[in-house]
Amino acid sequence: MIEYELQGPHSEERSRIRLISALREGRFPQSVLIDGPAGIGKKKLAMELVRALMCTHPDHRPCGECFNCKMASNPEAVDLWLVPLLAKEASAKSAAEATSKTTAKTVEEYTKECVEKIVENPYSIEYLPPGATISVDLVRSLTKRFALKSSGVRCVIIAEADRMNTSAANAFLKTLEEVPPNTYFILTTESRDLLLETIRSRCLSLHLQPWTDDEVRSELEHRNGEAPSADVLGLSLGSPGRAMFFAENAMHLTELAVTFVNKSLEGDFSFLLKLVAEKVADKVVDDVNNVALFLDVLSFVLADIVRRQSGLSLRLPSAMEGVSERALNLTPVALNEALKTVQDTARMVASRSVNILVALQSLAIKLFDGYRQ
Repeated sequence: MIEYELQGPHSEERSRIRLISALREGRFPQSVLIDGPAGIGKKKLAMELVRALMCTHPDHRPCGECFNCKMASNPEAVDLWLVPLLAKEASAKSAAEATSKTTAKTVEEYTKECVEKIVENPYSIEYLPPGATISVDLVRSLTKRFALKSSGVRCVIIAEADRMNTSAANAFLKTLEEVPPNTYFILTTESRDLLLETIRSRCLSLHLQPWTDDEVRSELEHRNGEAPSADVLGLSLGSPGRAMFFAENAMHLTELAVTFVNKSLEGDFSFLLKLVAEKVADKVVDDVNNVALFLDVLSFVLADIVRRQSGLSLRLPSAMEGVSERALNLTPVALNEALKTVQDTARMVASRSVNILVALQSLAIKLFDGYRQ
């Protein structure tokens, strides 16, 4: 019997055992859906699976040495990936269609740029530009690949599968209904609920659990050479990708969130509105992803005030030192209302139904409306 081994943290052990059992017993499904929080390691596990499925070693897989194992980790192997692209990138010509004289990038080159970022850091939560989607053209290009016969195993990782638009999802569903022999699809998503139910029903679903603080700390020490601060660990929510992002951005985002709380409670709207406008203009919070993370930090600050009042340990001990005494003495009702206002704003921003600048300026005014003295 061939032995299989998948690398990963202890927190993912149950998922890995389930996958290894299916590989050993020769009953591995042709489509797998891996979901979990951003930066948790879904694409890392997907790449491990591709190596295990494609490896040709007779005794243990993945061996890491055979041609297929090396190909699975090669950004040049764009046929192994379907990634969200911007509209202009997705509509570019394929390498087969491009003429020898053209200098324009092909869709494969755009895909390669994205895959290089994933291979370099599969935990990154900011490798995609805002607006990148999986279009129906990308899905059709995928199905064209399978028109060519192959005697070996073929795998495709579909990163951020929830970014398929409706046409793309329907086109991919047709592919799932008749998966070619020896072909495996591995989908990753932050939320399986964002995918068509008919796609979910055709996949083996795995949910990755948050890492422990020790696991996150170990990963960052390995990559950055130093341990993350207590605030970074608190913001990570067990996601190494979030921890990596906040290791670089926690200080200015927490300072902005604390200022937001203090100035909003004081009613200093002229300062706040100017601050928000400058931050947007300086591209600190100029897109949906960054705004969502800022609002996340703002929620953490408000929640930490509640935790302090309740005598619980703080997630952002350093940031809380800057919170005003007035904010620390807010009533639980005021804090809960403020948290709800932030969450409502986050939902509107995520839906892309509002102007970001207007949404943040409105939040500054409404945050403690009715609770200022």
